[in-house]
Amino acid sequence: KATMAMMKLAGLALIFFAAVRADLRSDEALEACGLPTGYGPVSHCFNDVTHHVCCLLGPEARAYADSSGNPIGTAAVKAWQDKTGSAPTSSDLTPWCTCFGSLVCSYYASKFNDGTKIKFIYEPGSDPPEGAFDIPSNQDCEAKARDFFQVMAHGTPGVAESGVDDSKCPAYDVASHVHPLSSVQALGSKQELVHREGKAWSPVTIDREHTQ
Repeated sequence: KATMAMMKLAGLALIFFAAVRADLRSDEALEACGLPTGYGPVSHCFNDVTHHVCCLLGPEARAYADSSGNPIGTAAVKAWQDKTGSAPTSSDLTPWCTCFGSLVCSYYASKFNDGTKIKFIYEPGSDPPEGAFDIPSNQDCEAKARDFFQVMAHGTPGVAESGVDDSKCPAYDVASHVHPLSSVQALGSKQELVHREGKAWSPVTIDREHTQ
């Protein structure tokens, strides 16, 4: 009986520590994306079977999402306010975790010329957390990453997936663009500096500059 009790306790401990580790991975992804941690409405982000895309939403995409039955525009604004303490301006790109399975971010990016784009796509279950970067914001390339990470396709209100073919994205190699999310989380200010200076950016570039 004592042995059985010890085995049960050990099993519960493993479950507990696995859950804690999963939460830590999710927090690292939230930080890399620019979303708040400890904020209930983002608890599903990078923590379920589809919300793996860190998408930077422009104002037109936010308005369209809200009006088409996918109210992530308002959700992204509220998350921004929770993290920054202020409302986004009309030119700010607000981060949100969009559905990878329905290619939401690339659909909005293709539909609107408002700056909407994919920042990274989290690799489900990776530990330490990693993601695919520099993904062209079109549905063919996001679909290529979806196939690479073996994520199931599904539908989302207001999002069409007609004629999507990942073979139309031959130049993008997903595997060679997968990097640790820690390079974004730790060096986010460097990323913004590189963008302001007009340089091409990737986590690899940041790591190289950081070590010089």
